[in-house]
Amino acid sequence: MWWVLLFVAIALGGAVVLVLVGLRVWRSARGLLHEVDVLAVRATELADLVAQVEVALPARRASLDGHGSEPLLDSGWPGTVEPYDDRGATAPGKKEL
Repeated sequence: MWWVLLFVAIALGGAVVLVLVGLRVWRSARGLLHEVDVLAVRATELADLVAQVEVALPARRASLDGHGSEPLLDSGWPGTVEPYDDRGATAPGKKEL
């Protein structure tokens, strides 16, 4: 008779633990679905912001380089440096830019 009561007590304890674990998994899944919904909203907001970005293209030269293509001006790109010659305007051998 004691064995029957022992197995019933173990079975009831297992059922209680199973219900508690099920509730914890359900709450976690509900929280995860909420986070996925928030992530979807943020992704939509990010897509809207990226759609508003305008990329400025660098300016092109007016004359062609002889090969049928228009080379880009260096001044259109950030971080480029203008050529500099410190020999003076009338120095012999100085080339015009």
